[in-house]
Amino acid sequence: MNQTNIQRFGYLVICVLLTSCTYLKYSSVQANYTKIQNADPSQTNLKHLLDRETFFVIGKTPSELGVYTDKPLAIAAYSDKFKLNERVDIMFAGGASGTHFGLNLPEGKYDLLVYADIDGNHIFDQTEVVGERKLTLNRSLYPELIVSQLEILLTEPKTSNREENIILPTEGVAESSLFYPSGTIRTLSDPLFDKNMSTLGMYDPASFLEHAPTMFYALEEDEVHKIPVIFVHGIGDSPRAFEPILNQLDRDKYRPWFFYYPSGGDLDQLADFFYNLFLAGQVISLGEMPVIVVAHSMGGIVVREALNKIKGQQEENKVELFVSIASPFGGHPSAAKGEDKGLIVLPAWRDLNPHNSFIQRLYRKPLPEWVEHHLFYAFKNSSTLKLGENNDGVVPLSSQLHSQAQTQAKQTFGFDSGHVDILANKQMIERLFNVMSGVKSTFSDKSMAALAKGGFDLELSDEYRPTTKHLFKYAAKYLVLLAHDRIKPVQKQQHKHFILAAQGKVPAETELEREFILFMQEYPDWVQGVLDSD
Repeated sequence: MNQTNIQRFGYLVICVLLTSCTYLKYSSVQANYTKIQNADPSQTNLKHLLDRETFFVIGKTPSELGVYTDKPLAIAAYSDKFKLNERVDIMFAGGASGTHFGLNLPEGKYDLLVYADIDGNHIFDQTEVVGERKLTLNRSLYPELIVSQLEILLTEPKTSNREENIILPTEGVAESSLFYPSGTIRTLSDPLFDKNMSTLGMYDPASFLEHAPTMFYALEEDEVHKIPVIFVHGIGDSPRAFEPILNQLDRDKYRPWFFYYPSGGDLDQLADFFYNLFLAGQVISLGEMPVIVVAHSMGGIVVREALNKIKGQQEENKVELFVSIASPFGGHPSAAKGEDKGLIVLPAWRDLNPHNSFIQRLYRKPLPEWVEHHLFYAFKNSSTLKLGENNDGVVPLSSQLHSQAQTQAKQTFGFDSGHVDILANKQMIERLFNVMSGVKSTFSDKSMAALAKGGFDLELSDEYRPTTKHLFKYAAKYLVLLAHDRIKPVQKQQHKHFILAAQGKVPAETELEREFILFMQEYPDWVQGVLDSD
């Protein structure tokens, strides 16, 4: 396949700079999956076929017993559809009661089992099942191909009739987080964000999801006073694409999150997942704290469709600012060629085709009135040979400046950059930070100033919970000022009892109140120093 033929496959191939070898490799892989399914069908193999639907299952493992917090967990899905006792998907996690999990499963009936490595031998056996649940997946029950908020309650160990020993991976399990799914906290240099992984997300979404099952990542543990900024990459890319922006981001004010998704997948399903994960307020509840979304290229239309899912309910998180960067809001004309002539056809190809329903229905609803959209576009094409209409080297200007997208945007800005280079454009980053500055935290300026000074740096005893230790590490000074009426509370009703308890006017009712009172008793000099320096 020569370079000219590769270009004919359009936007998907061009924007990720794929070689003919890469394309043919995954074409061969898909052909092999098809042969295996015909000869020896299985649910495990079926989920890898690009022309078959799969369901995203997201949930958590709560426990009323508070057990297994120090034990590795495995959440596995079993099916008997094609063969008995077939394990279709599995996610390993660090021990944590209430940990989030993600599974990718084709249509069918499943037994979901949670194992805990109770004896510490790095093997999950049938006597170590600590949670179970049955699940039926089909379009009638889950038309959006998303199962959200599925809970599997952890209990005392039981023996399962699924006779299997599961070996803990040699690299161990992903590092636990206090607030996020296991494995969420990464650096941008993490191998998970390498090009080979993001390319895998294009051509074999099921294999990608075995490595990134929850699609949510962050650079650090949560700090509730910071404004969340959700970064959404384009096709064939990863969170690493935003490194030029992140290197200059004010991390005292913003907490960066990433939607790292298999970009060859069905865009409507991915938009549903984005809504359920970030916007519904069930997995991540932000209260009144506003949200900023920054999306590049195809990520912009995934987010735009996710905004169509907003129901206006009280518990939903509120996106106040949506910045799209070089997004193909009108689709891409070359996607139609890829869909028509490709050896394999990715679901995203079909959705990017301007003549198909995804693009045609993208603007069926206006943006919610509280969402402010700033549309950034790129117009520099540095190619020696320029063919067709004006573009940024990848996406036509007519698509970036789609009339309905422009009409719904508050402002439109153009930058003399190419499709990829725009993410490092100094003027773009300056403009981005300027519009972001208009989004205000629910915490006052004085509160933010106190929080920026840090917290309590000394090690606390085990009388304090890990979550409380983390809170005191970054917010102890703020809490001291709050308890002594030096700072106004963010949410008066919720904070009123905490303040009264800290002042000894009412008995402590929560673990945090009791721990904070103990903290003030153990470190009175430090507390007084905070008050004296205010």
